[in-house]
Amino acid sequence: MTTRTLNAAAPRTLAPRSLSALALATLSLGALIAPQRALAAPADMTGTWVNSNVTTSGITRVNVTRAAGGQMTVKVFGRCHPNDCDWGSAPLITYGTTVSDSNHFTATAVYAKGFATTTLVMNFARGRLDVQALTQFTDGSGRQNYASRDAFARYR
Repeated sequence: MTTRTLNAAAPRTLAPRSLSALALATLSLGALIAPQRALAAPADMTGTWVNSNVTTSGITRVNVTRAAGGQMTVKVFGRCHPNDCDWGSAPLITYGTTVSDSNHFTATAVYAKGFATTTLVMNFARGRLDVQALTQFTDGSGRQNYASRDAFARYR
């Protein structure tokens, strides 16, 4: 039987290939931890959009804007009487179809309204904005979470 002992005085060194792999792994981990915001959404998505269903009881209007720095925001209005309710503005995070796609046509925004949190998933295609709203009640009221989907046309 042979036994091996480590020489505590001898420093361990990593091979150059191992060092490169370690550096790449560290950079990858940093990219996952740091919040990322894609800024390459198409200009076609910006503007005011109105719900194609004029009798909707949900979201009636969506206004997408892009600041000079490229960051996008969305302002949402929901059905209320006598005037629509202003949900306020939220940051819009955009997505491409692949990791290298900078032409983004999908976006998300989150609205925390106190009694509920609504996540919007928006897709722009063929001159139309499709919006799915996922609402989760957070007030302990017992109401069921729900999803809705609406098509929006550009307001002219």
